Amino acid sequence: MNKQRCLYVALVMLTIAFGAALWHSTIPAPPVNAPDRAIAALSAQNDDAGFARALQPRDFVFPRDHASHDDFRSEWWYFTGHLRDASNRPWGFQLTLFRFELSAHQSRSPSKWRTPRVLLGHFALTDIAGRQFHAFERLSRAMPAIAGASVTPPAVWLDDWRIEQRGEHGWHLRAGQDGVEIDLDLAAASAVVLQGEAGLSRKSSAAGNASYYYSVPRLSAHGQVRLAGGEHAVDGTAWLDREWSTSALSREQSGWDWFAVQLNDGGSLMFYRLRHRDGGTDAFSAGSYVDARGVQHALRASDVAIDVLGRWRSPKTGRDYPQGWRLRVASAALDLTLLPRLADQEWRARFHYWEGAVTVSQAGQPAGLGYVELTGYRPR
Repeated sequence: MNKQRCLYVALVMLTIAFGAALWHSTIPAPPVNAPDRAIAALSAQNDDAGFARALQPRDFVFPRDHASHDDFRSEWWYFTGHLRDASNRPWGFQLTLFRFELSAHQSRSPSKWRTPRVLLGHFALTDIAGRQFHAFERLSRAMPAIAGASVTPPAVWLDDWRIEQRGEHGWHLRAGQDGVEIDLDLAAASAVVLQGEAGLSRKSSAAGNASYYYSVPRLSAHGQVRLAGGEHAVDGTAWLDREWSTSALSREQSGWDWFAVQLNDGGSLMFYRLRHRDGGTDAFSAGSYVDARGVQHALRASDVAIDVLGRWRSPKTGRDYPQGWRLRVASAALDLTLLPRLADQEWRARFHYWEGAVTVSQAGQPAGLGYVELTGYRPR
């Protein structure tokens, strides 16, 4: 075990020991048949006193809003994408850094070491040709030079995993573990899309059960992918999702299916289906379609029809996930088929969910690429 790994293990153990009481008082571990911790963390059941709430539309200011919003309980920087090397070998990737505040009251401590802030990182590389899904998780309290976020430049990091804005419209991503690494430069190839009501994304009828949410649905990507077999120079596309909130889901909601599609004609589609515990679709499901001209069209739950084409049961967790979807948006003349590029793209760490690269076709012809996230599915 190298020095870096020893440091990481020690930090995780210290984090768990030092933060257990606060963590479990804020996000309780669910019983076997309860929603996942991801759902509990975003539900209205938490004590949110002292945190700001997403109550009404706001003015977004960039680059400031690419940086952390510390007065909200949770926030994430979510990148997914598709890469190819010179031989046309494909990969999918995900790099997400989450910020969680365990207590609003202790965050005013003058000591930089006494903090209720936790940084969680998820890094995955889908090796499509090799039929392997590499997934890694890191967790740490925010500590000087180890884990944290900055405003100038907008950046967030967890040890040597780092997301940093470069220039006015660019980002740099770096993450690696156990010989699996990405080192990518991204440049925005589309405008910022404010989701929901001018960036206010309501998740239920309760006041404050909402997030501030924007996307950059198309970024060009180039850099390196490193695996045990060597280093690959790659190019491709990426998608950025940014959200911050204090609570987002109601007790009746059990999870969500999130679809992010980059269409070959230059357009994009994002839609999240919020699911009820009985399997029904919540009326606050929503999304947006950006056509090839760059014009944004808001989507309500009734605007998108979703048919599940198959199922996949995880051999490790027993969770039963949909696998393959037909998405129809009549107002945009879209009838899309989404199929996983690899069946097993399941996260099996502190949170269990499926997040993976998919192909997109229409009328039997390639129409784009996408990513799908599935949360709240139970073992069967």
